[in-house]
Amino acid sequence: MISDRHMVFKLFKNSALALSLVTALTPMTGFADGILFARAAQEAQDNGNLELAIEYYTDALNEGDLSKKHQAYVLNNRGTLFLDLNIPQEAEQDFVQSVELLPTYGDAYFNLTSLYIAQDKNDKALSWLNKALIEIPEDAELLLKRGVLYREQNEIEAALQDVSQAILIKPELGKILINESNPYLGNYIEYATIDHFITILSEEPPSLDAYINRAKAYLSTGFLDQALVDAEYVIELEPKSFDAYEAKAIILFSQGAYDKAIRAFDLALHYAPNNPEIFYNRGQLYKSLGDNNNASFDFQMAYSINRQEKKYRKELKELGLVR
Repeated sequence: MISDRHMVFKLFKNSALALSLVTALTPMTGFADGILFARAAQEAQDNGNLELAIEYYTDALNEGDLSKKHQAYVLNNRGTLFLDLNIPQEAEQDFVQSVELLPTYGDAYFNLTSLYIAQDKNDKALSWLNKALIEIPEDAELLLKRGVLYREQNEIEAALQDVSQAILIKPELGKILINESNPYLGNYIEYATIDHFITILSEEPPSLDAYINRAKAYLSTGFLDQALVDAEYVIELEPKSFDAYEAKAIILFSQGAYDKAIRAFDLALHYAPNNPEIFYNRGQLYKSLGDNNNASFDFQMAYSINRQEKKYRKELKELGLVR
């Protein structure tokens, strides 16, 4: 299981606009030779001949008849090919030239900063993201990327501002804030929405239940450290809060702290021994770790307490324990 802290973005983007343009122009005559080379590059790339595609993109640039905009597209596309061939220095040069030619080109900024993040050059990535967001302040994917970097640097206020703005502009980005392999996604954890950020950014929670709700909101938005703080605050004030221990367990699991998560589930069940959801959720943990014996026990316990819940029976059926 990969910790949800390490959110996975689609790493690199080709220029769909440039490619659709050259395809659209192919039946015509009298257009720039650079466009012809760009089209040939795309065909070579589609056929898996990346070296030839790079040559054609280079020819397209050398023709000198492409507009700055289309030069930027070609440079960006060639940069992604250099990355495919594990030549990051050339890729970096292409992405930098691309944004210098077209300072509002979000895809090239995205690719350049993705490259720096992959190289653990987060300061350089952040510097370029700041430049990009001056030019294109409502680019949701760049806002999200900068917010995640701020979060990793523990600049939580700035991170929340960027990530919430990204989700407000492009709500579907909420689906990538939690690792899709997390077994609690769709059950205990929801896809992030702007409502989660409203919960987080509102005034201090008025009750312990409200703290647990905020912990869940932090969890859904990928702010796991802050979620854990809220859960532990509730436990400090109410040491028998099984809800807080269950939240803590799922947060710890999402951080990759599996043994600590099991202990938190154990404490939740100590204070709520007849709660089927806690058995079910602990069973999901064991199942994700490949421990089918303990998972079977927990799913059986959940089902014995509430035989009306279909998801408990579904787990038992998958394990071959019921028909």
